[in-house]
Amino acid sequence: MFDTGDAAEAAPEAAPEAVVVVQAHNDAGRIALTVLTARALPAVRAVLVLESGSTDSTRRVAADSGAVLLSDASQLAGYAPLPLLFVDPGRQQRMAEALVLLAPVAAGAADAAVAIATESDHGDAAARLARRGLTRAGLALPGVLTGEYCLSSAAWSLSWPPAAGAGALPGAVADLLRAGRAVVPVALEAPRPLPGRGWKGRRQVAKALRERRGRPRA
Repeated sequence: MFDTGDAAEAAPEAAPEAVVVVQAHNDAGRIALTVLTARALPAVRAVLVLESGSTDSTRRVAADSGAVLLSDASQLAGYAPLPLLFVDPGRQQRMAEALVLLAPVAAGAADAAVAIATESDHGDAAARLARRGLTRAGLALPGVLTGEYCLSSAAWSLSWPPAAGAGALPGAVADLLRAGRAVVPVALEAPRPLPGRGWKGRRQVAKALRERRGRPRA
């Protein structure tokens, strides 16, 4: 973790900064370039790899590339004073493109920015359910969520704890909408085809959206 006091006291004209979070599982073949490219960007203060029980060398490769390894999402609390930019481990040399998600959050125009796939990618059952559920919650998405997003410090706190699996992002967005916070969709080409989550993912999304409807408004 690091001291973010100097970031909080920075002059208004200072360039926006973020902490990059890569959620990885058996991604040894792509994680190194993603981490190295992210670390080279001036806007990136730190690169965290949130690793979930990989059976390959993901942890070693990520650490050798200069990432900070985390085993639990609760450990993000020490970094949340800066915006958290969640990216796919397959983004690799296209990391700079993901900074488009940081722009509205750093400018204070939104509490969260979520990446939306192009219209040609309709996603699987879980992705389509998430889109319909968030439309009912008040956010009409022009496409399906890719799983990449940026949260302000306040947004991260409001959406904690996250829902399980594929329901994590739809649940977080639902929480923010219920709290009256601004969430903006941003067209961003996914770095690889959207992963199919099957019926388990669909159940996770359905549970997250159902539980969020029952939570008190902030």
